[in-house]
Amino acid sequence: MPAVRCPDCRADVALPAGVRSGDLVECPNCAGQALRVREEGDRWSATLAYRVSCPDCDEVMTLPENATVGDTVTCCGRTYTLTFEFGAFAAEKMSEASARRRAP
Repeated sequence: MPAVRCPDCRADVALPAGVRSGDLVECPNCAGQALRVREEGDRWSATLAYRVSCPDCDEVMTLPENATVGDTVTCCGRTYTLTFEFGAFAAEKMSEASARRRAP
């Protein structure tokens, strides 16, 4: 059975049967941490799949692989700006994020 190493806790994580390149797999050792797995040739690798919680309803959203600070996400009919602090993304209401960017 193929496995990948979690880039966060460094544990080996067995890949479930039927997993495909690009799928998300949960790390059993990291609370709520998802791994985006890739197959290249006959080797598997994993990167962290960042997640954010909606500030209004607490729904957890998995971000696209190429998400960057300043990108926007939508939930609850509202749009939020992505910020990144202390090693994690956060979704902030547009006015809060705009004010933060203007601060000296």
